[in-house]
Amino acid sequence: MSPVAASERALILAPYGRDALVAAAVLREAGLEAQICADIAAMRRECEAGAGLALIVEEVLQEDDYSPLARWIDTQPPWSDFPVVVLAQRGGGLERNPAAERFSRALGNISFLERPFHPTTLVSVVQTALRGRRRQYEARERLETLRAAVARQQQDQTHLRLLINELNHRVKNTLATVQSITTQTLRSGGAPTSTRDTLTARIVALSKAHDVLTNEQWSGADLDEIVAQALQPFRLGLGEERIAASGPKVRLEPKTAIAIALALHELATNAVKYGALSTSDGRIDFAWDLSKDRGARELTATWREIDGPRVTPPTRTGFGSRLIERGLAADLNGEVRILYPTDGVVCIIRARLDSDDDAKQAEAPRPRRPRSTPAQPAAGAAPPA
Repeated sequence: MSPVAASERALILAPYGRDALVAAAVLREAGLEAQICADIAAMRRECEAGAGLALIVEEVLQEDDYSPLARWIDTQPPWSDFPVVVLAQRGGGLERNPAAERFSRALGNISFLERPFHPTTLVSVVQTALRGRRRQYEARERLETLRAAVARQQQDQTHLRLLINELNHRVKNTLATVQSITTQTLRSGGAPTSTRDTLTARIVALSKAHDVLTNEQWSGADLDEIVAQALQPFRLGLGEERIAASGPKVRLEPKTAIAIALALHELATNAVKYGALSTSDGRIDFAWDLSKDRGARELTATWREIDGPRVTPPTRTGFGSRLIERGLAADLNGEVRILYPTDGVVCIIRARLDSDDDAKQAEAPRPRRPRSTPAQPAAGAAPPA
């Protein structure tokens, strides 16, 4: 900070007799910087250049137009409250000096020193005003430091957003490239069409979860958004009532969000091939809730197939089952079980949530949102492919 910007000069406006010279001498003897001004216009110029306070004899305010100084005081920056000491003939009380109130309204931070004054009193009044002015300078410095920090933070956030957007763009392109390579490789290798379609659908499901996280700058994702994106490809052709999803707002970490998206894709695909969505009357209910256990929040989500074909427990464990029961459980640090009652497949997901953000963002359960899925013929029950 420049010396002028933090000036502690005492500007003196006392054009009659020797008052200005005496006041300046007293202040300089006390080690304070003092400068005599010829008139109001000169004092305003010096104020603009930097000053700690102004000493003005009352006669100047009574006889001259001091509005230029009042306008400067009125347009001070928020941190500034420029002190003015009026050397009065009758003190500053309203009962003795009716003009005191008018001066206070016009000049703001004003104090009165009755003449004749003792030099020690003058020095004490000026030092008190300067202490207040120093605190104002300190406040300005803190404000400037804060503004600079905020500006740097905004620049960093802008740079970070650019990097994240570029990363998201590259990851999306990479997924598209992987999908293309996989399709071409399987086609040239003579793999069955069903195999190509299954692998492509899994990559697309991963891409959709990635889209949700991209919109959230990879800070996490809401479970209802992940559910909506994962089940969206299964909405066509069956009507809105075929898949219903409901539950409170739950914030998930990116890894957990992707794991749940892939698990829902596998469950829905299996339901289309072998389960409730392979018939005209079958439907899916996916619901989740939050509870507290010894202060920790626990997420419980249940996938339930209803009115589908009779279920026969599988004789082998497919990739989908392993992905759900092992991979999802590991990512959630919880438990995932797939059950095969005869009236429909059930998948129960339990996970303990350690972050307080979930509790803060939890809302009342939302209305059930039906989702539809395309009809595909199949028979019998099988584990998720």
